[in-house]
Amino acid sequence: MSENQIIAADIAELVKLHQANYAIFHAETEKDVDLAIQNALRTCHFYTAHYSVKDNGLEWVLVHNPEAKKTIESAPAELQLTPGEIFRCFSQGIRISTLAETNLPDQLKSIFDGLKCQQIAVLPILQDADVQKVLLIGALAGEKITREAIDPLVRLTEIVPVALNNIKTARATKQRLRELEAISETSQTISSSTNLDSLYRMLHSQISATMGSVNFAVALYNSQNETVEIPYASEEGSITSHDPTPISEGIISILIRTRQPLMLVEDVERRLNALGARQIGKAPKSWLGCPLVVGGDAIGALIVQDVEQEKRFSEDDLRLMIALSSQVAGAIYNIRLLEDARRSAMQLQTVAEISREVSSSLIVDNLLRQAVNLVHERFDFYHAAVFLVDTAGENVIIREATGEAGTQMKRVGFKLAVGSKSVIGFVSQEKELLVINEIAKDSTYVTNPFLSESKAEACLPLKVGERILGVLDVQSQRAYMFTDENVRILQILADQLAIAIVNSELFAEAQERLTQHRLLHHVTTAAASSTTIEEALNSAVQGLQVTLGGDQISIMMADKEQKMLEVKSSIGYPNEDSARLKIPFGVGVTGWVAARRLSLRLGDVAKDSRYIVVNPKIRSELAIPLIYRNEVLGVLNVESTRLNAYTENDEEMLGTLAGSLAAIIAHSRLLDQFRRQVEREHLLYEITNKIRHTTNPEKILSITTEELNKALSTRKTQIEISLKSPHSTLSESSATGE
Repeated sequence: MSENQIIAADIAELVKLHQANYAIFHAETEKDVDLAIQNALRTCHFYTAHYSVKDNGLEWVLVHNPEAKKTIESAPAELQLTPGEIFRCFSQGIRISTLAETNLPDQLKSIFDGLKCQQIAVLPILQDADVQKVLLIGALAGEKITREAIDPLVRLTEIVPVALNNIKTARATKQRLRELEAISETSQTISSSTNLDSLYRMLHSQISATMGSVNFAVALYNSQNETVEIPYASEEGSITSHDPTPISEGIISILIRTRQPLMLVEDVERRLNALGARQIGKAPKSWLGCPLVVGGDAIGALIVQDVEQEKRFSEDDLRLMIALSSQVAGAIYNIRLLEDARRSAMQLQTVAEISREVSSSLIVDNLLRQAVNLVHERFDFYHAAVFLVDTAGENVIIREATGEAGTQMKRVGFKLAVGSKSVIGFVSQEKELLVINEIAKDSTYVTNPFLSESKAEACLPLKVGERILGVLDVQSQRAYMFTDENVRILQILADQLAIAIVNSELFAEAQERLTQHRLLHHVTTAAASSTTIEEALNSAVQGLQVTLGGDQISIMMADKEQKMLEVKSSIGYPNEDSARLKIPFGVGVTGWVAARRLSLRLGDVAKDSRYIVVNPKIRSELAIPLIYRNEVLGVLNVESTRLNAYTENDEEMLGTLAGSLAAIIAHSRLLDQFRRQVEREHLLYEITNKIRHTTNPEKILSITTEELNKALSTRKTQIEISLKSPHSTLSESSATGE
């Protein structure tokens, strides 16, 4: 090569080095700096290598072969070196020596030894005494590296730290500008936002624009039940939410307790486990959280994490999170207060609506249906149902419920025993509310097959005084959704429903008693208008059967002389013989009533030794004495195949009827006596009238015997007359009629 050619080549090399220096000086990123360094090294006629310093050693960037003018791809990608080894080998500045004399690590020596290099120059790029990059220049046998020959590269190593500082400063400036923009936009959004979800999305957008793609979450703390809810979470690009959990189970508790930010960027999973944190999803490699503090109290936290990269967050990121959290804490607190106030107002409005219905409606089924639907819709609960205690007080049976599950439960007549191992069974027996905010952790909870998605349950007694009428059961698909406030409102609603049920019962009872008294009036009127005792008694038993709904009814009349009761009228008995019994006073239920002049009501005849089995299907009996002017005329007896069929009201109603019936019987007896007396007098008048029309003694006697036969329904009547004369002479005359 001629001297001119050498000069031209040197000039071309210098031009390229100048271009590289210019590119480095104007680089915007570390990647641009590395690219410019590589372009500069490719102009060098020596073997060159470029490594970047990483936490665990040196990372390969370029090893260039000047003869082939290409990159040597077989060079190791990483060289494992400790920070101490890197400092010892490269912190002493530029050095030129033989390969044998250099203090380079054996890994680097072997690379240049493999390239047949005998001399090597080490050009470290230092920034604030820290080694950032390493440039290595190797010369073959016959070549010599001089300071003058590598001076352009030396100057390059001096420019690179300045460029890196500029890049760092520019990045910090841009970061700060982005932070200020994010804070400004957040401030504008806060001033116009009344919706938490839109606020969460805005925060997520600002953090993504500033920090890049990271997982983001908003956590809210509930001091009433010591839980943390995550209403908004971005995980691997998907927006989700998480149910409340006890605060003791997560790292968020540290933020809430200390009210200080926390940043973990190394060995995060182990450190989170050591802190007792509950992980949701994939464990992060970097984690940063800042509490939301209002008035010295933590109300929640903002959290970002990266599940792939350690040291993902910097002090700049921490500063931004602190600024955002302090700015949005008040807004979130105020919006939550507003939403809570709206929710409470709507819930109280629901109670007011139910109260109006309670005061104006006596149709309890419509009221209960409206109540459970309003609880489902306005309280935002998964399921609501009302169970009522049966008449025996043994079971609680579903009356109204929401949704498809409620429809199925009503269809099958779903019921639970009072006191059974269930939330409803417990409340119906203990008459106290029970709230289970996380049923998965409650060992006593029994899963309802119709409500498999339930996560929390609140059951409130429907009671008036100490009387339990049923329960209001409310269930949620989310844990820890029952607070002191909404449970208090639900209890008010339950009390209103209990009053409505009692009002409905009283109204139904009044209607039933009115109907019964109308029927009794009809029975009494029909009996009173009867012409004979038999008609009166038959009218009474027939009317009572209609009133009592097909029960077995009998009226027994008393024989005072024989101290015996005999059935005179009956209905509903399985055979005629059982309806014609004769019962001595003091024997059986009716005999006991007749002897003691007291009513007797048996809810279960099998438990009373006085009961005489006539119909084995009978379970209940009510016997009322028929007393008129302190005289027992008989017994009114009603029997049913149902247990506890008769109430105090029934006893009172039949007692009233028995008094009227006894009077009707007494009056009927007097009427019969009067009728018979009139008939006798009329008969005597007719006989006397016939006798008066004859003067023949024999004919008089004949007419008399014939009329007596007719009147007394006899076959033979004999009249004997004894006549005594003044002179004591006796003569006899007789008349016989057949």
